Amino acid sequence: MQQAKLEAQQRDTFGKQSARELRKEGTIPAVLYGRAQDTLAIQLNARTFKQFLRTYGENVVINMAISTDNTETVIIREIQRHPVDKHMLIHADFIRISLDEPVTSAVPVILIGSPLGVEEGGTLEFSLRQVTLHCLPAQMPNDLSIDVSQLSIGDAVHVSDLNLDEEIDILDEPERIIATVSQPRVILDELTEAEDGEEGEMEEAAEEPTEPEIISRRRYDDDE
Repeated sequence: MQQAKLEAQQRDTFGKQSARELRKEGTIPAVLYGRAQDTLAIQLNARTFKQFLRTYGENVVINMAISTDNTETVIIREIQRHPVDKHMLIHADFIRISLDEPVTSAVPVILIGSPLGVEEGGTLEFSLRQVTLHCLPAQMPNDLSIDVSQLSIGDAVHVSDLNLDEEIDILDEPERIIATVSQPRVILDELTEAEDGEEGEMEEAAEEPTEPEIISRRRYDDDE
């Protein structure tokens, strides 16, 4: 996991109204907690923090300078964004860590290449966009790149297919699908129509009245 520096300031104002005022001033309210220490209310310069995220992403070890004599080793636990304007950051949570202790983090998945199945008319479905890992901070990857160029129609990449170092634990279920190439929509529609047609014919056949069986009475007539 990459390391980077970030400046923050301790704040002594709280509540929704105070948070709104901070955001109007270009400041993001945040909290820092963890490692059995007191929760610390902090604030970040919004423009600086956005540039930080563009440069390093969210999966990074941060040396956070809160004051001249207080630097904390932290990671981002959660970033809250505006429900409509996703570029607007509302709040951030940071958690203290030790470089000698394992951490759990959601690592983004990046797909590389254009699948063969897409060229054949299939559709690439990206189902799992991040994988949860547990390991020491220094061993935590910034992202997971997966080459999907050889996937044909019907092929899939599962969590169990990930090839990571033995020291890294994957917390997601092995059978979960990360990406797959599905059948072309036209073919699926044709198969569905064919199945519907067969079912309809079977229903019609079941509904048609059956003629009663006629048993010949010729022998009895002859006897008479």
